[in-house]
Amino acid sequence: MTLGERIQSYRKRAGLSQEALAEQLGVSRQAVSKWEVDAAQPELDKVVALAKLFGITTDQLLLGAMPDPQFVEKGAPEKNPPRWYLLGILPLALGGYLLVRGLMSLITTVSFLQMMRLPVG
Repeated sequence: MTLGERIQSYRKRAGLSQEALAEQLGVSRQAVSKWEVDAAQPELDKVVALAKLFGITTDQLLLGAMPDPQFVEKGAPEKNPPRWYLLGILPLALGGYLLVRGLMSLITTVSFLQMMRLPVG
């Protein structure tokens, strides 16, 4: 498979038209078309941008090489926090609420007692 065929294949997998890809890369649609039919080759900065856009390495784009599984990064961690995390936060949040509530009650009581204090005289 040629570089142009790989560009076209990855573009289609990404669901992009030649126009949309060209716009994202800051080139003309004709430039993308020429790359895909191997009439021209993208400049190095565009190769890097293409690989990043398609979520692949430049080796995969240029050579069709699959990455060595030993060096493939693990996926992003789950976005949902684990249950134990939520179970740990709940008591802390409740404790914080009760502490603030207690302090507000204490301040209110002290203020009330100071207002009720009779003048000495």
